[in-house]
Amino acid sequence: MKKSIVAFCLFFLVQVPVSAARDIDFVDIGELDRSIVLDIRYATPNNFTGQAVYPAARCLLRRDAALRLLRVQEKLAEKGYRLVVFDCYRPLSVQKRFWEILPDERYVADPSKGSRHNRGAAVDVSLADSAGRLLAMPTGYDDFSEKAHRDWKGASPEALKNSAILETAMKAEGFEPFPAEWWHFDAPGWEEYPVSDFPMKKTGGCED
Repeated sequence: MKKSIVAFCLFFLVQVPVSAARDIDFVDIGELDRSIVLDIRYATPNNFTGQAVYPAARCLLRRDAALRLLRVQEKLAEKGYRLVVFDCYRPLSVQKRFWEILPDERYVADPSKGSRHNRGAAVDVSLADSAGRLLAMPTGYDDFSEKAHRDWKGASPEALKNSAILETAMKAEGFEPFPAEWWHFDAPGWEEYPVSDFPMKKTGGCED
């Protein structure tokens, strides 16, 4: 009997951490599904800084978040849509640059706390048609005004409809909408991931 109890305890101690462990490694969305449109704005000057701050247009996410995003794309494709990705993992060093430009926590997370993007558990997305053409949304990306807030109803009916389609699809896979930005969604459990600051390389691994 004593041996059975010891064996059970050892099994429990070994198995629980494994089963409870999260997939915390980073994966490259572009390598997993090429139907997702990568419009990584911070790899171009077409963003609120006016400069390219990433050396490569890559979407790196924690594995759990990435798998959820792939399922969103799969379901949207059935309806004739494609996901457009503006930003995924963001190095902490870049977050510090953003904070120097816009120290407003409604739109830019305080780097002393670390952002959801720094954890690889947030994604900025939009919607395109099957040909990859961007669809109308309430505002452009990085519009830091109330017009980008989810409760703003002054956009065109078409833009509101597209935004609702995107939000519904993302929420169906567990993503949490960020109130002040129609494009920003957080993966569930984002706060459990550590902040990262490895550089955005053009190729290669995604390690700290």
